[in-house]
Amino acid sequence: MPEKTNETILIVDDIADWRDTCSDILGDEGFKVLTASSAMEALKILDERSVDLVVTDMTMPQMSGIELIQKIRERDHGCGIILVTGFPTVETAITALKSGASDYLLKPFSPEQLLHSVNNALDKSRLARENQFLKSQVAGLSQYGDFIGRSEEMRKLFEGLGRAAGMDASVLLYGESGTGKELAARVLHRKSPRVKKHFAAINCAAIPENLLESELFGHEAGAFTGATEMRLGLFENADGGTVFLDEIGEMPLGLQAKLLRVIEDRKIRRLGSNKERQINIRIISATNRDLPAMVAQKGFREDLYYRLNVITISIPPLRDRKEDILLLLQHFLNLHGTRERPSPREITPDARDALLRYRWPGNVRELANLAQFLIFADRDGVVTVSDLPIHFGVASVAPDRRAEDVISGGSMYFDLPMIEAKKHLLDEFEENYVRHALLKYDWNISAAAEASGIDRRTIHRIIAKLGLKRPS
Repeated sequence: MPEKTNETILIVDDIADWRDTCSDILGDEGFKVLTASSAMEALKILDERSVDLVVTDMTMPQMSGIELIQKIRERDHGCGIILVTGFPTVETAITALKSGASDYLLKPFSPEQLLHSVNNALDKSRLARENQFLKSQVAGLSQYGDFIGRSEEMRKLFEGLGRAAGMDASVLLYGESGTGKELAARVLHRKSPRVKKHFAAINCAAIPENLLESELFGHEAGAFTGATEMRLGLFENADGGTVFLDEIGEMPLGLQAKLLRVIEDRKIRRLGSNKERQINIRIISATNRDLPAMVAQKGFREDLYYRLNVITISIPPLRDRKEDILLLLQHFLNLHGTRERPSPREITPDARDALLRYRWPGNVRELANLAQFLIFADRDGVVTVSDLPIHFGVASVAPDRRAEDVISGGSMYFDLPMIEAKKHLLDEFEENYVRHALLKYDWNISAAAEASGIDRRTIHRIIAKLGLKRPS
């Protein structure tokens, strides 16, 4: 029996007998075959599935084979195309090739002629993809999307991602929550030779165990209660591309064994099916857990750990790349600002200092959320330290800082008796807290009081004491 291949071929013709004949010939050679009875159906399939080669008839209702070729090239699907016709002319052949066809096949043809044309077209497509990948590498083309940074830590990360992208080995990403592990996985896919295929992501911690297996492997109709129709899983949908398994440390042990077999045998079996299906995927996984410790405690399979951990990339927390914080904040302000809600035009030095001192437990995700908050709360285009959420004032200071640095205004209270100094500090905290709550809730005193757990009279008292006025 011919060796299985992960390459998918789409047969397009309005004549069912011809579609079936070509499908049988190519299917017997191990190709995955899809069929369409019209050009419009073919375009719909191409928008939803990864296809390596299209074999289309010239003469069809509504849209001809030449028009289909032009539509495919306009949408940049990147697949090879063979045009088939029973009415050959030199003009048709030239038009087909100029439109982007890889080859031109005349009816009637033998199985050998079809296979020869198909293999030549696939070879051309592979070569074109590899050349494009090499050109991007030589030119130093590096598209990192929202991965922004000029720190030494990010420079090393970019170098590591660039090296790993060209390899086809499994990658394990380590990083705290919010550091951008999925973003890194997408960069690896986008810069790899698999870029024309699908990228599929799933969070292993977000889906119950009984549903996670179905999401990954798919299921047949009737496989379990509620499975009314066949459904492809992530592995099959991403065939030829990349699968990103986030929070891999949360995957149940039973499912870990099945994942190991996918990696070793490159085969999957849908739930409710006895048939194994060949797949070709690259697996990128990510975790914020200590997997070696989990292996030692029998909470994670050792054999799977070594299969996933061929290449390890660590993503630094935001607190370890302080020089990127303001750069990232400006990026997110620009990203989320609108004409109705423009981003602030200035960040004062005291606000900058507070942002740089803060520990950022939520990392880049927390910074992105802060940018949206500042756009919402902004009234005069200037961000001051009082505009920041209250925890930036005290929690931003590392434990080893001197106590004076925690107190707004330095050491002005240290010469006072402790009870009096404490009263000043509490008053100051209360005032800052209320000021922030009013800004956050757009001076809706009822909303600020309810959210803060402060009665409305207290808020009115502090407003009067400070002489605060609602911004115009």
